[in-house]
Amino acid sequence: MTLSLPSRATALRERLVELDKMGSNVTEAHNLEGLRVEIAARAGKLGAQLDKQAVLDAANIAVAPPASLIAVRKRATSLLGKFVADTKAATLKRGQGWTALLGEIDLASREVATAVLSAWRAHRAAVYAGDTPAAIRGKLARTRANDLAFETYQALYARLKAAFDDLPSENGDIDRVGSLAAQLETAAQAFDFDVPSEVKQFLEAVLSVGGAPLSLLTPEVWQWLEANGSLASYTIRSTGR
Repeated sequence: MTLSLPSRATALRERLVELDKMGSNVTEAHNLEGLRVEIAARAGKLGAQLDKQAVLDAANIAVAPPASLIAVRKRATSLLGKFVADTKAATLKRGQGWTALLGEIDLASREVATAVLSAWRAHRAAVYAGDTPAAIRGKLARTRANDLAFETYQALYARLKAAFDDLPSENGDIDRVGSLAAQLETAAQAFDFDVPSEVKQFLEAVLSVGGAPLSLLTPEVWQWLEANGSLASYTIRSTGR
């Protein structure tokens, strides 16, 4: 049966409405994809820094979370709630929330990176508190045995220092740092200080992982350090912090 003019007009109007909706959906999908691309790169950078933090956290190396990271989570949660209620690109772009979120993600990425690097480098003092090769050299009698022991210590110390130039990518990297510190402590025990026994005991303890307790800083040790101009080379640090 041939459709009447009114029927054909109605069908055409409905088709036009459908086409308009399809066009609107395409535009909306395009707008949402633009927002997704805009945030994806930033979120990826932040995620990479959080992955590095997770490696330290797993090894019980504390990383202080920056305030900017908390701000990102708060704003993202707020925007997500609004978007769930009205799933349109315009919802996310309304006001300054979206622009602020992008800026906060960039800031959080930088601050998390700084916090992770600071925590890793601070861990070095916890792993090994012994003297630098330069500080040890002047205290050693120049015997063949001491020279060989010093070469070993110097090489290990350089490796340990270099290990903290880059962040660990896995727990194995942290284990290797611990192994280097243990090797350094063993190497330090090979030094033969041509000094009184109390001074020798103090200097060997200083080179250990835990450092020297105050009980080893006897008057004789103090006088020897003062006479050799070494008092300024040492500081007292609480082990409870």
